[in-house]
Amino acid sequence: MGSNLLPTAALLTGLACATHAVAAQDRPRNFVEWRAGLHSSAQPGAKWLAQVKEKGYDVVINLAPPQSHGSLRDEGGIVGATGAVYVNIPVNFGKPSAEDFRQFSEIVRANAGRNVLVHCQVNLRGSSFVFLHRVIHEKAPIGETAIKLNAVWAPDRVWRKFIDQTLEAHGRKGEVF
Repeated sequence: MGSNLLPTAALLTGLACATHAVAAQDRPRNFVEWRAGLHSSAQPGAKWLAQVKEKGYDVVINLAPPQSHGSLRDEGGIVGATGAVYVNIPVNFGKPSAEDFRQFSEIVRANAGRNVLVHCQVNLRGSSFVFLHRVIHEKAPIGETAIKLNAVWAPDRVWRKFIDQTLEAHGRKGEVF
């Protein structure tokens, strides 16, 4: 009896790992789980977005301008048809602004308790904005949160300046990550 348990346990472990791998493969590129209910990623495909509500998301925030390379022409319609809310804040990659971040934070706070996916083309805008939101408004530890940001990218000069200025404007000056 005991000898049958080991192969069964190994089989179940293998199946669990395979199931997890399939689920991870189904995600858009550069997917980050910041906390339960708040994720960011690169641009999801149309098929994935057509199932966004089934995947558990209530709100999709796109931070890329509609004319960005790889954008989906009717992303708002695709997401809206699922019953999820779609918001586009077209953040200029070369010039992110305090107003962009303010709008983003208002939307995330207004949807507290709902599952939110934030995306842009590659998840550079998305990961930076979610990092700032988590640290400033949700009081997440800056070091732990920066690990997730840096897993996606090391912000360039423009974005590092934007992040530093935004942290300082919200009383988080001098915190190095």
